[in-house]
Amino acid sequence: MMPAHYFDGRNGRLHPARLTIDAGHLHIVTPEVERSVALDTVQVAEPFAHAPLVLRLGDGATCEVVQDGARQQLLDAVGYRKSRVTRWQERWPAALLALALLVTLLVLAYVRGVPLAAERITAHLPASLDMDLGRIELASMEARHTIGPTHLDADRVAEVEALLARARPAHPLMPLRMIVVSSDTRDSDDSLGANAQALADGTIIVTDQMVRLVLDRDGRLATAGEAQLLGVIAHEVGHIERHHIIRTLMSSSLSSALSALMFGDFSGAAAGLPAMLTQMQYSRNMELEADDYAAEVLRRNGLSPAYFADILQELERRYPTTTSIPRWLSHSLNYLSTHPATDERIARLRAHARR
Repeated sequence: MMPAHYFDGRNGRLHPARLTIDAGHLHIVTPEVERSVALDTVQVAEPFAHAPLVLRLGDGATCEVVQDGARQQLLDAVGYRKSRVTRWQERWPAALLALALLVTLLVLAYVRGVPLAAERITAHLPASLDMDLGRIELASMEARHTIGPTHLDADRVAEVEALLARARPAHPLMPLRMIVVSSDTRDSDDSLGANAQALADGTIIVTDQMVRLVLDRDGRLATAGEAQLLGVIAHEVGHIERHHIIRTLMSSSLSSALSALMFGDFSGAAAGLPAMLTQMQYSRNMELEADDYAAEVLRRNGLSPAYFADILQELERRYPTTTSIPRWLSHSLNYLSTHPATDERIARLRAHARR
């Protein structure tokens, strides 16, 4: 006889039991119950080493067998045969292959599947969502004192704002507007510095620092500086025209949902939506698409795309990316990055200029 634990399926009470096998039946004897079950109706839960063997008896009742010798005797009696998956799990080369395939599928889902799904979803979203997101983002930046009123004089602001008309497409996706702001407020830890940023509602923010970067020695917006700033503004218009803002938000949301599905709670990501909007990075393809749009706008205005490359190079010189990663490793990781390196963008724009 084999010792076991019997559960009748009606409550969680454990019944000490003795099992015997005879004439194709499993006989179960407890202080309260005696029953026989045909072996061909007994189902075996997948056995694990150092864990009780669980026998399902068909009416909700189960038996748990702990003794190793009894376990194997019962497995032989019911004709248990390991499944193909179980046999794969017990072979480490197959398990490593399965792990590699899983990682590959997850990477493909993140790199290919999420952006594709985000693009399909974005195509069916109402325009009112863009307007609401733009207002949320602008309000968040103002509340955190990331931006403040411009310190430039009215004439200089008017010169900058006039460039938007030259970057605007014939039939814009949504109404475009520009605001020139200061981003050197002392009570903010996340100043934009010399920068421009597109919001989902068609607003383009240009900072005083960006304008000052392109002024000549006399403090004027000369031809070269004007062309450089036009390239920057056109790049942001490109993000709006290609619907990059909402697509990036959808990608971030889908990635968070996928992570929550696999690893945990989604509520933290949802609560951080305003901050997420101001910290999102566009994908490699999106940045390059916006660069191509800027190059097209400069050509349309009779200017070389090299002007945009010049301002990117100056920004890189003045505000270099600080990192402790060795240069050889940084270049290697760039191929895996979703965000293109500035030197790659500069090289593409100079190639545009030579065509």
